[in-house]
Amino acid sequence: MPSEEFASRRITQVLHEGFADPTVGPSRRRAQSDLVDDWLRELWERADGPASGAALAATGSLGRRSPGPASDLDLVLLLDPEQVDGARAEQLATALWYPIWDSGTSLDHAVRSPEECEQVAAADLRAAISLLDLRPVAGDARLVRDTSTTVRAQWRRQARRRVGELVDLATDRDRRYGSLAHSSEPNLKSDRGGLRDITIIRALAESWLADHDHAVVDAAATTLRDARDALQAVTGTSGTRLRRADQDAVAALTGHATADDHHAVLAEAARAVTWQLHRSVRAAAAGLARGGTATRGVGSARRPALQRLPHGVLVQAGEVSVDPGSSDPLHDLAAVRHAATTGAPLAPATLARMAQAPVGRLHPAQRDVLVDALAGEHLADTYEALDVTGIVARWVPGWEQIRNRPQRSAVHRFTVDRHQIETVLEAQRFVARVSRPDLLLVAALLHDLGKRADARDHAAEGAPLARAAAAHLGFEDDDARTIAALVREHLTLVDLATGRDLADPATVGELLRAVDEDPGTLELLRALTEADAIAAGPAAWSTWRKDLVDHLTGLARTALAGTAPAPRTRLAPQRSAQETVLAAVRRNGGAQVLYPAHLEPEPISQICLGAPDGDGVFAAMARVLVRLRLDVHSAVVTTGEGIAVNTWWVAVAPEDLPHPSVLRTALERELAHRDRADARVLELPPAAPPRTTEDAPVVTLLPGASRDATVVQVNARNRPSLLADVAETIALHGVQLRSAHVMTLGRRAVDVLYLTDKHGRALDPPTTGRMVAALMEAAET
Repeated sequence: MPSEEFASRRITQVLHEGFADPTVGPSRRRAQSDLVDDWLRELWERADGPASGAALAATGSLGRRSPGPASDLDLVLLLDPEQVDGARAEQLATALWYPIWDSGTSLDHAVRSPEECEQVAAADLRAAISLLDLRPVAGDARLVRDTSTTVRAQWRRQARRRVGELVDLATDRDRRYGSLAHSSEPNLKSDRGGLRDITIIRALAESWLADHDHAVVDAAATTLRDARDALQAVTGTSGTRLRRADQDAVAALTGHATADDHHAVLAEAARAVTWQLHRSVRAAAAGLARGGTATRGVGSARRPALQRLPHGVLVQAGEVSVDPGSSDPLHDLAAVRHAATTGAPLAPATLARMAQAPVGRLHPAQRDVLVDALAGEHLADTYEALDVTGIVARWVPGWEQIRNRPQRSAVHRFTVDRHQIETVLEAQRFVARVSRPDLLLVAALLHDLGKRADARDHAAEGAPLARAAAAHLGFEDDDARTIAALVREHLTLVDLATGRDLADPATVGELLRAVDEDPGTLELLRALTEADAIAAGPAAWSTWRKDLVDHLTGLARTALAGTAPAPRTRLAPQRSAQETVLAAVRRNGGAQVLYPAHLEPEPISQICLGAPDGDGVFAAMARVLVRLRLDVHSAVVTTGEGIAVNTWWVAVAPEDLPHPSVLRTALERELAHRDRADARVLELPPAAPPRTTEDAPVVTLLPGASRDATVVQVNARNRPSLLADVAETIALHGVQLRSAHVMTLGRRAVDVLYLTDKHGRALDPPTTGRMVAALMEAAET
């Protein structure tokens, strides 16, 4: 028999010297596992281990046959108390453990009976997961197999309780570690999408409540383990944090030309793991909801209720999908909007179909639905689902070049693509403060599109890319140019504020040139600057930076005072329809309704309403649309010659509109009773209270936007009666509404109102103050 010294030296060679060869991969790990098994069997024979009633079993990475250069040995000495007494058990454990300790190898060991394995697995989640990998190495193999079978059966019986614990375990790790795919220094084991999540995915599969794509998970596991092995070979430690200083060497060992190339591969693997974990958790929850496992009771289960939403969107079993017979891209975008707004996941079949559907330039209605999705509070989760299936890169030109690309700045927390999503999420806080929140959200989505591998000035190089992408997303030339300007200048404000003399007029002059002396662009740039910085990380934004940026922005506002442009509308009414309605009202003296020709292949309908002008006409029209459940998407309100002709865009397909006579009758009834307080009451459930300060309404004066009217912007959380409530407030105060521009954006409504007194003049200061207060109250109702 070999001496103690020989045994220690032998295992040291087996466990460590074998990894001097820089080759990494599954075959290398399997060969290493076999060498360790051979040595442990020799050690078992040397310890005079019995052939029955006792066994040496492996768990952890050795149990899975995937040890790394610095992996622990996770071993269990399994004993049948009826065949092996306590003294013999102690003698056997001593003979096994001490040679391993003497070698300097890290050992995680236990001595248990089969019954004790069951008890430990029932009480300790991590122990239960570990025992799922129980594998015989030496001794009584049947004892190990029987114990493994019993532990797995117990795991399945306790699945209802264990699934919740597994989700909590993953969530807790997520809070402490973050995302592997988007970290600049990822932890290959503990970050979300790392090796521990793969263990959870496989544990869920062992419960029989959920399965996964084995090929995808196995490939991701190989990628992550190769990186772990290379990292531990480079550092000589058991660490799994891939720090910047080691990334070049690890990339070389894993066969990648650069650290960036390797990071992209790791990010792809981690995203796949995260998505598979998400799907497994949902499948397990669905299996529990059915009262059984995924393989039992399905045929007798009641089919989940199906909810049909506008634009062909379907919600069933908590998942969002699209009518399978639909080929309209707007329906896919509407499904994405619903997912981003509600947090409900997109169905896998829908994602698979969207990944293959043809993609073209978006129409205005499609664009607006996409922008609505960007305003959704659950955008990040929806983005990950879309991106892991390659959909975002197909929808947004240039996205593939920045996808999974790591940041080389220490202040950044995320990869380039995810940083842009985080910037959109931060920009959502400013939706209530800017005149064109749609441009802000899209500029946030595209602002780092120029951060490619060979980029020198990513802002300048990204501007034309952003303009092309914005045009592809359906924006008109003027808006695409504004988005490109914001991308080109998205670093200008903070650079000037922190690196130039703010007392020098040239500093303000440079900022004004950057925004083309446009107040609206200035406010958009200010919002984008802060959103970009906060999304990057805490080191990129501070009270000091904010104060400097605010001071410079204030100087620029002062220089631009009185030059604010009139608000722009997103949709333009058909002039011929307005003239037709105007002539009909002039001729007949009553309410008129016209559905203009449907020019776009989109389920957004235009309605032209006309009536003799007077107090409460606009409010009456708004109430009619609410009563008929026509969701107002946008509106342009105009008056002249004693007649109000208002154009409304509603989110309804033309074929689903009520007959014009129905709408005209309802409008005539509403106009006839508009002086009765009881007739003005809308029977609608109360709006939910604001959840955050960003949900609170904001009423803003726009000085200089008009010479002969007072222009007020109402930016509030949208609800069916909001526009009607605002219109009613205007009528009750005896103020005239000369025109209005109405826009909805996600859960926000942005209404710009041109108000005058009865003589067609701008409101005096006291009346303006009362109106602002009243509109604020109406928006909060």
